[in-house]
Amino acid sequence: MKKINILAIEKYLPKQRISSETLDKKVNGVIGRIEKNTGVKYRHHVSEDESVCDMGAWALQKALKKASLKASDLDLLIFAGASFDYPIPHNSVIIKSKITDDSITFGCIDIDTTCLSFMNALDIAHLYLNADRYKKIAIVSAEVSSKALTTQDEKIYGLFGDAAVAIILESSANHGYRNTYVDFQTFPSGALLAHIAIGGAINRGLQAHHLDEGYYFKMEGKNLIRLTIKHLDAVIAKMEVSQDIKINHFDKFITHQTSKFGNNYFIENFKVSSDAVVETLSNYGNCISASIPLGLEALLNSDYDITDKKILILGSGAGLSLGVMVLQF
Repeated sequence: MKKINILAIEKYLPKQRISSETLDKKVNGVIGRIEKNTGVKYRHHVSEDESVCDMGAWALQKALKKASLKASDLDLLIFAGASFDYPIPHNSVIIKSKITDDSITFGCIDIDTTCLSFMNALDIAHLYLNADRYKKIAIVSAEVSSKALTTQDEKIYGLFGDAAVAIILESSANHGYRNTYVDFQTFPSGALLAHIAIGGAINRGLQAHHLDEGYYFKMEGKNLIRLTIKHLDAVIAKMEVSQDIKINHFDKFITHQTSKFGNNYFIENFKVSSDAVVETLSNYGNCISASIPLGLEALLNSDYDITDKKILILGSGAGLSLGVMVLQF
């Protein structure tokens, strides 16, 4: 198995940084309640001149500059996320149109497994790179949740944020990491526990009032938590047996940052050090597919020495799906 070298990873955050106190006032709630319940102190929301693909393109341009690359150096662009500017065309095509022209012909694909989109895209990129199908692959995760949130649902309204992250990967004989384990499991009893009702073939919303609740994200949080807890121990135990390592022996953990409860449960249930968990929830909120790459960006762009470290990435997505990945640097 070849190594995977991370040439650059960069984020883009929308201009508007929103405090939880501001949202408390918008929902006519008690000051301090949203931060207490969600664990989110700040999050970013897009302004009128920022879109999903704008953010993705800006993050990708930052990553290309950081890696001293041009768009023509890429072989594939993968967009990984749940948000979109238009139902058609797919986001990666639009992002490409914002950074280059028809003289550059690399392909574009989109992957949407909601919050697990980045992990799935990373897994696919690993397969492509190890097979020598492509040499350099960019993955972009960009999410605009703020436009699908309603003040009528305070717990969800205060939890989510908008963000974009771009990572550029290449195969390498000598530098980077090996992906030593990957596992995705889906439990379809949770298929509709998190969803947006209007916008698809079932209900396009042609007759719906513009304030119809079907336009907004709904989540049965308690049922999702119960279903996750029911299966999470077995998912982790499978990884421990395969890798011959207990979970609390990993050097760092990058988790999806689903919620304050989710973060605390992971630390307490698996008895891992809170210092080993890369925490982004308090400053960014739950950013759907962008949450995990935000944690990876925070770790790799810090002064932390990643050499000889073993990193566990853990996420969950609507479905319900759980994903685990082990990176050995």
